[in-house]
Amino acid sequence: MPNSQTDLIGQHPVAPDFFFRWLACKDVAVTKTKCHRSLTALVPTNNSDLIDWLAKKVFLHHHSTYRIKKLKQNYKKLGFSKYAKQHRKLPKADKTRKGNATEILLTEYVESCLQKKLIKVFKLRYNPNVDQAIKGDDTLMVDVLKGKKKDKIRMYLGEAKFRKTPTKTIVETITKSLEQSKNPLSYSFLVDELGRDPATESIADMLDKFLVEQIKGKGDLISVGMLFSNTSTHGITEANLSSKNSNMVFISIGIETPEDLIKKAFTKANYYVRNPLVV
Repeated sequence: MPNSQTDLIGQHPVAPDFFFRWLACKDVAVTKTKCHRSLTALVPTNNSDLIDWLAKKVFLHHHSTYRIKKLKQNYKKLGFSKYAKQHRKLPKADKTRKGNATEILLTEYVESCLQKKLIKVFKLRYNPNVDQAIKGDDTLMVDVLKGKKKDKIRMYLGEAKFRKTPTKTIVETITKSLEQSKNPLSYSFLVDELGRDPATESIADMLDKFLVEQIKGKGDLISVGMLFSNTSTHGITEANLSSKNSNMVFISIGIETPEDLIKKAFTKANYYVRNPLVV
């Protein structure tokens, strides 16, 4: 029997999680070539709570704890606007904003479904050119599962795309990028970054012992695709989704004018950069 949506990423988030408030969930009947979770809006795109929620996620995914601390320390000093501009982390490029926001939604959604924080690197904080997308995996997260004899890990490899209008091509592009033969490119980067911090070095040491091929061979590499687009997304996904990867779930989010939500969320996130004490 094929894996279900719940088998792969858990059930849709429950209250008080904001995803529960924002999106209705329909787990479409699973077939040998399709595992689709369809999400549609429960609140309008211009809902102020939705905009603020996403803005805070955008702010936190782009700014490290250190950078937020420095923004707060320098907030009332003369020349703060120039200081904030020098250390800008939020992209201005529209395409990059849309891509980053969708990656953030994928990361946050999977963690909300599993009801736990996973091991990950906030890669958007490390981008030396904030207006260009970072190459490599959109999302790679690791869960440590405690066993009676020994621990094992489960990896979540994600591919997230935004489109103003969904198409057959983008559904096929996401699916192809998560073929069964695909291995995560950033696992070593994740381990190395965790190893740099004494607080997470022990986690890095543990992850360093695992081989990706062994994890994959045990069925513990979960592939998660996400398409964030307009209200036609469900139908376009249903008509064109086909994958031989039994460990892949495709999440479609279809809302009215999704580009407006991202634009307003980044405007509010920039407000938080200028006023970091209110975050």
